[in-house]
Amino acid sequence: MFIHKSVFYQKILDHLKLKEGDVAIDCTCGGGGHSLGLLELVGSSGIILGIDRDQEAVNWLQSRFNQQIKDKNFILCQDKFSNIKKIVKKYNLTSDIKAIIADVGVSSHQLDTAQRGFSFQTSGPLDMRMDQSANYPLSASSVVNDLPEADLAEIIKTFGEEPFARRIAKAIVKRRQINPFVTTDDLAKLVTSALPYKKSKKHPATKTFQALRIFVNKELEELECLIQDGFSVLAKGGRLAIISFHSLEDKIVKKEFRKLAGLQTNTHVSKYFPLTDKQLKVYNKTEGKIIRPFPVKPTDEEINENPRARSAKLRIIEKII
Repeated sequence: MFIHKSVFYQKILDHLKLKEGDVAIDCTCGGGGHSLGLLELVGSSGIILGIDRDQEAVNWLQSRFNQQIKDKNFILCQDKFSNIKKIVKKYNLTSDIKAIIADVGVSSHQLDTAQRGFSFQTSGPLDMRMDQSANYPLSASSVVNDLPEADLAEIIKTFGEEPFARRIAKAIVKRRQINPFVTTDDLAKLVTSALPYKKSKKHPATKTFQALRIFVNKELEELECLIQDGFSVLAKGGRLAIISFHSLEDKIVKKEFRKLAGLQTNTHVSKYFPLTDKQLKVYNKTEGKIIRPFPVKPTDEEINENPRARSAKLRIIEKII
């Protein structure tokens, strides 16, 4: 069973404006929570395209939505969501898509399954791949055991926002010369010992594990590609909703949404410049409208029900041309 509690379940459904017969895409199907809600909105005459690159998720979804797949009400595709343009074309959905959602980052199932190697809380192989097939050979183990110290430091600093990245990278390289890293707890202990501080609300290895996971799965590149290509395949009036869980993701979503909405500061035009509203929209390349000026955040009740939702942010944009 692929267990993952969907974040912002009702809030996403309420904001998508879906109706009977519509077509929508769940780019991070996971356990199928959001997909189930989407299916209820579009009804038996609508279509939900579910995408996930995790084989365990796909196996679970095939079982959970077996009848909907037979009825051609649900299309399941194992792939990266950065390939959304190709996927949409493959299933002939190019002009009908009314909504796209993505709950980015790692799932609860992946974190809670020790053998996947995402968590420092339990001992497991140092893997961290969302796609564990032979087509995706780069694992966290190969990163920490093979990359030069400078590259390791850059990864941990950039993707983990870890101020002691160089100290951690140096300790990793020194230790791996004696004994390569194989398990998650082995790496977590090393990172903890390398840091000058020990008492913190977060585990000392949190930022390093985040950095390795993001690098291994190219998560930020995937996200940028999803926003750009996902928005391009939406029908006019369609909405793109993205849930992010840390600042690096949210910065990208905010920046790309503002760009699509023509709100970039570098395209600011003085109010005295003689352009009509229509001409100004063309100048700013306004393609979308941000639904809320600030991201939706979880309520105290939602956090109590699902503690992992505490850092979640939901942003939504509507295609207007």
